[in-house]
Amino acid sequence: MRTFALAVALVTAAVFVRQIDAHPGDRAPRLPSYVLVDVSSQRVIDARWDDLERPLSFGSLIKPFTALAYGETHRFTYPTFTCHGSADGCWLPAGHGRVGIAGAVAGSCNAYFRQLAQRTAPEVLMARLLSFGMRVDPAATVTPAAMVGFGDALKFAPSALVRGYLELVSRAGQPGVAPILEGMRESARAGTGRAVGAATNGADALVKTGTASCSHSPRATADGYAVVIYPADRPRVVVLMQAHGRTGAETAALAAELLTGALGVR
Repeated sequence: MRTFALAVALVTAAVFVRQIDAHPGDRAPRLPSYVLVDVSSQRVIDARWDDLERPLSFGSLIKPFTALAYGETHRFTYPTFTCHGSADGCWLPAGHGRVGIAGAVAGSCNAYFRQLAQRTAPEVLMARLLSFGMRVDPAATVTPAAMVGFGDALKFAPSALVRGYLELVSRAGQPGVAPILEGMRESARAGTGRAVGAATNGADALVKTGTASCSHSPRATADGYAVVIYPADRPRVVVLMQAHGRTGAETAALAAELLTGALGVR
């Protein structure tokens, strides 16, 4: 395990130093943060993260749990909506068109999840998060916007977020979970996490991306996040990555570099 962790650290350091340019005002490049966890034991294989217990906002990484909270009071039957892009507050100007839950997860469709959030009671989401080991400040103001991933109301420790996604995968057979995982699989193939599928020559992975307010000083426009669970059918590892001044999709590309470089995935 120690030898493997050292190999991961060496490879990722080389990859990140090569790929990350210094931001204006930075004295040195700000390397991405990551934690790599073994799925079966839930042990940390390797990490480069200042404080895995410091709560952060993770943007759209909240969306799968918002979907489950919605499903809990709607017989786990997910609707289909039409995303008109900017007119509906989605990040994709042209919109995602007619989209169901799997497509909305794959494309991280804000318009779709706004609709779910408006039909979901905050206390249901809070209880759902707690059941996945993701504790939120009880005093947090949970608005529909927060349920989509906007703002700083919903914060989790990175370690808790990883546990939440591991728990999500372990509940694949429970009501409402399978279409969410299918959306994460589609994300790796053709969605916001498609850099992972491209880097692994189409090998299936589960990916969710997010973009949130920057937690660094000096501040960038945002921080990008990506959760990658590999492989999809019999997961071995989960990677949570944060990249300063990047989008979630760009961060997924960096996570793909970790998988291909350190784990020998091709």
